[in-house]
Amino acid sequence: MTTLSTTLTNGTPFGSVQANISNINVNQLFANTTYYFNVIVADQAGNQSVYVSQSAITMSAAYLFDSTSNIAGNVTSRSNVNGLCSARFGSMSASTYPWKNNCSTVVAFISLSGVDTIANLLTSVPGSAIILGSQGTILASNSGTLMSGTIQNTIRNAIPEYSSSGGWWSFSTVSGGYASVDSCSNGTSNSAAVSGRIGFPDSTSSVWLDDAINGESAPSGAGCDITRAIFCLCY
Repeated sequence: MTTLSTTLTNGTPFGSVQANISNINVNQLFANTTYYFNVIVADQAGNQSVYVSQSAITMSAAYLFDSTSNIAGNVTSRSNVNGLCSARFGSMSASTYPWKNNCSTVVAFISLSGVDTIANLLTSVPGSAIILGSQGTILASNSGTLMSGTIQNTIRNAIPEYSSSGGWWSFSTVSGGYASVDSCSNGTSNSAAVSGRIGFPDSTSSVWLDDAINGESAPSGAGCDITRAIFCLCY
């Protein structure tokens, strides 16, 4: 895309005409994506030409998104929740979610046992990958900082498709471990008398992942009868 006509027809302007400009910031790009940047110059008579054309690939990323399938606490198994994420991923348009074409692995973002935890899932994510929400809003600079206790933006801001009014099932401790005392009886119960650990969507503190209102060693009080979101990770 190096000719003037092609640039004007297919390009997306990210700045207005300015004199004596030396640099400009381009925001809201998707990670691990090739972009072409063309600078068009114009004289006082309105004649235009492409001054410089350059391509660049943005850094790699992992993405969190909502499966949009709200379920009770009897999530049953890894294969079941991964299936919800795969179904949602398959229905997503690559024109709306350009990062989709760069994802080869999709898993549910939930801890299900002492060895099947969010922390363990993240070990497969490249250490240099930034963690973004579904629309490119940053959550953390890498998977390590994602588990550090705070995130840079709330889940509700980073994942606008978030569809639950009751939080999302994490069954997770603050560091991405397994909250076994607060796991809807290991993902088998949908009883109001049983509790499951949830993530809170409107905070950047540790409760975004681990809303342990009664402490780590006690049930949180989030009833397993309530349908809540299942989040997904792709990288």
